[in-house]
Amino acid sequence: LMNISELSKLSRLSPLTIRYYAQIQLSPKPKRLSTGYRQYSEEDLKQLYLIRQAQQVGFSLEEIKSLIPANIANWNHDKLIQTLKDKVQEIVKMQKMLAENKKNLLILIDSIQNKPQDLSCEENAHRLLNTYYAESESEA
Repeated sequence: LMNISELSKLSRLSPLTIRYYAQIQLSPKPKRLSTGYRQYSEEDLKQLYLIRQAQQVGFSLEEIKSLIPANIANWNHDKLIQTLKDKVQEIVKMQKMLAENKKNLLILIDSIQNKPQDLSCEENAHRLLNTYYAESESEA
């Protein structure tokens, strides 16, 4: 068993965050000693680690709360699997969008670096603005 400062150090979460998670029922309320101090277990640490991991892969606290009940004995297996699959699909969409953004930026960099020699930077900027504006108009 450990106090909140030990749990904070091991979980790499601030004591304020740990208390907040218990307050919003994302993690179980800690046991209290007769002195009023909170006492945490290894299971509490594991729960916080799981919450932190879920946040790192893009789940919001609300999503985590619906997925990971404070009492892990109450997990809904089918809902968990479907939500994880949905998150994978969101990541795939994001990867496609990021790849497209990267491609567009590389094209823009190339257009700036390899401008026609007879154009000034200002003229090239106007040329690029006109080109991108015309492309966005044709997509609309």
